[in-house]
Amino acid sequence: MNPLRILYDLLLTKASYTIIPMLILMVGCGGPPAQNPLLTSATEEYNAAKQDDMVVRFAPVALKEAEETLEISRELWTAKADKSSVEHYAYLAKQKTFIARETAQLNAANSEISRGEVERQQVLLEVRRSEADRSEARAQRALLEAQSERTLAVEARESAEQSRQTAMEASQRAEESRQTAMEASQRADLLAQRVNELEARPTDRGLVLTLGDVLFEFGKATMHSDGMKSMENLTTFLQQYPGRNILIEGFTDNIGSEAYNLELSRNRANSVKSDLVNRGIAESRIRIRGYGIQYPAASNATEDGRQKNRRVEVIISDQEGNIVDRIR
Repeated sequence: MNPLRILYDLLLTKASYTIIPMLILMVGCGGPPAQNPLLTSATEEYNAAKQDDMVVRFAPVALKEAEETLEISRELWTAKADKSSVEHYAYLAKQKTFIARETAQLNAANSEISRGEVERQQVLLEVRRSEADRSEARAQRALLEAQSERTLAVEARESAEQSRQTAMEASQRAEESRQTAMEASQRADLLAQRVNELEARPTDRGLVLTLGDVLFEFGKATMHSDGMKSMENLTTFLQQYPGRNILIEGFTDNIGSEAYNLELSRNRANSVKSDLVNRGIAESRIRIRGYGIQYPAASNATEDGRQKNRRVEVIISDQEGNIVDRIR
């Protein structure tokens, strides 16, 4: 059998790595053949690819296959094998080198795409995180605003309730004031009516009721039934106005001695007091004073004048119970 044919067949298989040295010996030592352009071109292209970092990094397997195929072509050339066999493996080495470059470019592109996708995903993640942060911030602001609005609403409601309560209280006070004014007006009307019934006259000292000598017999302090209407009216007045006190002052004309008249005036004032106490008026509300012939209301030169001087005056206090002392 032809040794070159055997070498060619062995080179077609991957098991040639250990057999090639033996085949070289069988072929003989005839020296290296002339340069094969295709093998030279395949070697240059492989060496260029081997120096390319991208090919080494992204297509190491394809580059290794190109190297192995190129090595078979070299060994066949060194063994002076058939030119077609050398060039066949040289051509395959060139194609595998090309495939290694293409594979490297594809893998590099895929790597770039993957890196870009990672970066895109990172950017998307950052965007989502940022959006989430903004959403959380908006939600927090909305919550704070809602709480603030709720607080303002509560304060407004409380203020409105307070205003309503204040208005109600003001209305009640106004009603109370109106009622008080009405009551005061009614009291004033009633007082005026009672004063008119008493036939009392207003003076600087207060209301003064004059009881003439019709209540007493001449020269006596004992009261009789004539003129009791005035005492009844006075009693009713004092019962209706418990805050008012009275001062009873007795006066006489100038008939008789001064001492006699002074005593008579006191007794008559005391007689009026006793009658009022018997009618239920508290004694603590009543004071008496006798002036005798002092402070005449008219001239004692005539009977008519003397009759006017024989009198008892009842001074009614103000609402606080105060009575102004006589100054003349």
